[in-house]
Order: sequence, then C-alpha cells, then structure tokens
Amino acid sequence: MLQDDGVYMLVSTKGVEGSRSDGMLIRRCGFSLTTPLGCEIMGQYRQLSDGFWHASLRSKPQDDGTPGLPQRGIYATELDALVNLWANRRRQDLGTRL
Repeated sequence: MLQDDGVYMLVSTKGVEGSRSDGMLIRRCGFSLTTPLGCEIMGQYRQLSDGFWHASLRSKPQDDGTPGLPQRGIYATELDALVNLWANRRRQDLGTRL
C-alpha cells in the first residue's frame, strides 16, 4: 500500500505473479455483483520498455451513461506517474502529461 485516504488506495503490484502493471489505483465501493470484493480498479501504472512510465485512469461516464475513454499519460519517472494518478483520482482526469 503506497497511499490510502479511506476511499482510494494506491497499491504496488511489483513482483505479483501474473500482474500486468506495476501498481493500481483502487476505489472502495459497496459490495455488488459487479464489485464482489467491495472495490473497483480505477487506474494503473507501469514502466514501458523505453524507460518511460504509462498511467491510465478511468474517465467519468459520458452524458448518456456510457463509459468514457480512459485518460492516458506518459511520464518521465515512476514518481510522476504515481503523483498524477493520486492527485487526479477524484477528478478522473490525469492532468499534466509529457
């Protein structure tokens, strides 16, 4: 666990077998059929082969209720990717990118 504000958690998945990311942004929510564990993945970050860092974050639903395209960003450092995910978790907009 890297950060936790009681609603959102930023967790590292480095070294977790089968993980496709280096970390995830998770939001706690009610238990339901779509969220049986009481949480949902809102974003993730991972290192690219060129050394840069990729982060993605779910977008707010569109006016008609359909999911928006995820926000994506490329960052120079892991810290930049983490800070942008965490700082923009409630707005669901990654903000500053490379």
